[in-house]
Amino acid sequence: MFIPASANINGILAYIKPTIEAVFNSSSNGIDVEIKKHTRKRTTDQNSYLWAIYQHIVEFYNETGFAPDNINVRFLNADLLHAYFKARFDVKTTTKMSTAEFSKYVDSIQLLMTEQTKGEYSPIYPEIEGYDYEIAC
Repeated sequence: MFIPASANINGILAYIKPTIEAVFNSSSNGIDVEIKKHTRKRTTDQNSYLWAIYQHIVEFYNETGFAPDNINVRFLNADLLHAYFKARFDVKTTTKMSTAEFSKYVDSIQLLMTEQTKGEYSPIYPEIEGYDYEIAC
């Protein structure tokens, strides 16, 4: 359940108390409760940027024949790159990443390309007004 920072703590407690009591009273083994800080999920602008990077890599491949990690392919497309980089960086899904995690993932892809091509690949950066891009450190 998402609770905005502007919410009243007493109202929140009054709202969840009956549910917690009901579950607690019906459980012979106790209950699990998890509370954590809310993180912003990656935005649609960030996702569009990732797919623009994939297309940029495909264009680079078409011009130079270079594929990341020298993967042996007859053709390269954005869908193949998406699956490849998720496996390469051990990412199950990008959908549930926070904005910061997503930015780090995107940066890792472009850094890998830049390193492996010894600077031949030129990273692209978003120039979208209002785009939510956090530079990963």
